[in-house]
Amino acid sequence: MKKLLLLVAMMATFIGMSAQNPYAYKLSAGDQNDEGITIHYTLNAAAQAVQIQLFDGETAVKSIDMAAEMLTAGDHDYVLNFAENPEIPAGKPISWKVAVTGTPVEAPVELTSKVLKFYSPAGVAVDVNPESENFGMMYVTESTAKNTTTYFTAPVNGSIGIGLYQFDPQFNCIKNENDTYGFNCGMQSTGLTLVDWRPARIQISEDNRMFILSQRVNTGYPLYEINRETLQATPLFDGTLDTSTGIVTNGDVEVAAGVGVAFDVIGSGENLKLMMMTCTPGTTTDVTKYKTNEYNIGTATSWSEAPSRNFTAFDNKAINYAGINLAYDGAGGIWMSQWRGSPTEGEPSYAHASLETEMIDQLITDVYSRNGGMAFNKDHTLMVRGEGYSKKLVVYSVDNGALTKLYEYSCPSFTGWNQFAFDYANNLIACDNSAEVFGMIQLPNEAVVATPCVEENYFEIPAAEPEHAYYLIGGFNSWDQNNMVPFVENNGVYTLTYTFGGEFKVKDENGAWWGGGVTLTEENPSVTLVDGGNLNLDQEAEYTLTIENGVLTVTGFPEPQVVEYSDFYVCGTFNDWSQDNGLVELVANEEGTEYSGSLDLEANAEFKIITHNLAGGWKWFGGQANNNGYCVISQDNLDAPITLIDGVNFMVEESGNYAITIKENNSKAVAEPLVMVVTKSSTPTAINAINSDSKVDNAWYNLSGIRFESKPAAPGIYIHNGKKVIIK
Repeated sequence: MKKLLLLVAMMATFIGMSAQNPYAYKLSAGDQNDEGITIHYTLNAAAQAVQIQLFDGETAVKSIDMAAEMLTAGDHDYVLNFAENPEIPAGKPISWKVAVTGTPVEAPVELTSKVLKFYSPAGVAVDVNPESENFGMMYVTESTAKNTTTYFTAPVNGSIGIGLYQFDPQFNCIKNENDTYGFNCGMQSTGLTLVDWRPARIQISEDNRMFILSQRVNTGYPLYEINRETLQATPLFDGTLDTSTGIVTNGDVEVAAGVGVAFDVIGSGENLKLMMMTCTPGTTTDVTKYKTNEYNIGTATSWSEAPSRNFTAFDNKAINYAGINLAYDGAGGIWMSQWRGSPTEGEPSYAHASLETEMIDQLITDVYSRNGGMAFNKDHTLMVRGEGYSKKLVVYSVDNGALTKLYEYSCPSFTGWNQFAFDYANNLIACDNSAEVFGMIQLPNEAVVATPCVEENYFEIPAAEPEHAYYLIGGFNSWDQNNMVPFVENNGVYTLTYTFGGEFKVKDENGAWWGGGVTLTEENPSVTLVDGGNLNLDQEAEYTLTIENGVLTVTGFPEPQVVEYSDFYVCGTFNDWSQDNGLVELVANEEGTEYSGSLDLEANAEFKIITHNLAGGWKWFGGQANNNGYCVISQDNLDAPITLIDGVNFMVEESGNYAITIKENNSKAVAEPLVMVVTKSSTPTAINAINSDSKVDNAWYNLSGIRFESKPAAPGIYIHNGKKVIIK
């Protein structure tokens, strides 16, 4: 670890070396080529094990264990070879994490190598958001300075005195532009002179905004936001400052009710809230002078309005301006702590209140607090606070706001706690202006701490360029994927000219099938390709297919094929599907545009319409399936047109006499597509007798079902022995 440049006198504080919960930061991916990519990470401390974990979305695809030389504190680069890791899918964004296992401890332990002398440290914070450019950075404030070699913050030791100090996760202090330690953030307080701020409590919001309380300074604003890049301070409250009281007003509106005492933030973006306690005047021990306000600041960078609400729960409870903290518990409540040697109900060491009711529900008077230190970790599952006279810190687990004690520990270098903060691996950093120290305490932690990379460091293995992006497949090739016809690409437009007809789909290079469930015609030649039903072309012809921006367009439609028929018959279960026996003929009207007839059918009887094409051959017409694989004739479609197609059988839902009429469906008489209309009579006719016994009955029937015992003399169409006979 890079050592701080301190004088020999300062080294006396480094009593010994200790462990530290490790985690990874500075994750990045770069230098990618066809063979691989370089993955970078930095460890804050030595680890027992490190894994790079790769993910395709939420699915883990590979974990790679790092070699021993990749486990030390500091920077590491790993070259991920694509060919050696075939499990990683190509052509997809791959996210990744660095999972680190440290040497566990059974109880808290002070890292004595990471304890520095500050004259009056008042606040600490750690950036625990992996998406932040400052992830892992630690911050501490020096609120009052002394220029002796004992203190790290002394100008004689190369520091600025009063100000904000920044440390990286390995505990190296960051230098300013003048090559010294610490930042005055553009404020007038420099060196040992306090002018307009006394940097104290620090909080960093979930969305990486940093705020610093200027504690007990009437001549400066109570709260500042710090620019994370430049570390320059800007007052949050926009108004007129009364330098005698610290009160900020905007006209007649009181914006902030005095000098800063304590604050906390919760939420992010539009939901960011800030709770701040102030007092007037700044060094009062009068409980009536303390006021707590909450501000729904959201994304605003300045506030010139009245507080969103005056939070009254802690009224007349705060008294020690030097040692107060506020902490949202993440479960609908907030804690107040203060330095109390003999706490009472009127002056408790700790108090908890509901944010909804603004009522105190816990008062702690049997625990002494020195300096009022208190904090939660990033997900509000752990809480730490100082308790008792014996330098003791106590760590609690938190479940929906309820506390369960886990550890007690007395640190050799600390006598009290002004503020705590957890880092990403649940190491504690803390400051104590009584013992005049800033340092770190290692806590027992889960064995593995995983840091995710930000989205901009996802990587993608280039997918092999497909020979073709789209292919034609369908009934013409028996849906054979080994015999598909490829489209040809030109500037993002894909074309194909091919002779075929019937049902088809488009298949892409990733194996996805695209359709749309429509018949393409000259009138409607285009369809947006979706994960849907088959597409259809009624006639076989040489078509040109074009795909552009996901839309398929067909050209080359032939002239419509008009097919005329000589006659129509009904065939089905009533005549055992025989084309030679028991057919029922539908008789043409005078214009030859409609063919009609009727027959009795039992419930669930099936039938189709068959005809002779004038060009020769039988053709069978069915319907579109609407129930259990049949086109069921029911009350829903009686008396309504039904398009005849090369489809499934018709089935009648109820017994009865059914009249069937075939009608033309376009300007050309009796040409496809044809339409059938079915009506139903509740009274059966003699047709049923014709259908049931026509094979054995020697009688004659006309098409209305009237029986003749002998051959009729009148000309017409009759049924005899199940066959149609025309008498001229």
